[in-house]
Amino acid sequence: MNIKIIVVLALLVLAILNYKRILSFKDYIQEKRANEFKKRTNLDLSTLTRISARPVMILYGLEYFFLNRSVFYFDENYLYKITRKDPVVKHSLSKITEVRRTAVKINERRVWKIIINDAGKLIVYKMRSNYGSFDLFSERIKENPNAIVDDKRIWGIFE
Repeated sequence: MNIKIIVVLALLVLAILNYKRILSFKDYIQEKRANEFKKRTNLDLSTLTRISARPVMILYGLEYFFLNRSVFYFDENYLYKITRKDPVVKHSLSKITEVRRTAVKINERRVWKIIINDAGKLIVYKMRSNYGSFDLFSERIKENPNAIVDDKRIWGIFE
């Protein structure tokens, strides 16, 4: 028998025998991440829905230390812009006037432009969408009759 097959089978048996430990470690990491998020932002991660895609890795994760990227979440009433070093920026969903599709795609993800009218001052955010949650966000914004929301698909076919 080939040595590679024996090694793969041994690793498979170890994974099966340690299944509960692996799951408990995964739950521990998720709980730790949620606690750190709450400590940093004073928000409960379980009530928020992420609408921005994960950042593109350029330098094998080293860009995390050089670039200060924003992450967008929303809940029933607010849109949150969370940046690693800056305080949380919170906008009411009723103040969002436009959600527009741009012509730019990065790694097969569409870049969207969100325009917010906050006391007469226009605030523009651009972000890459994640697939499922962004649809929920656009449906929530479409409930506002004054908001302009582009469809995700062009002619119902192309994204």
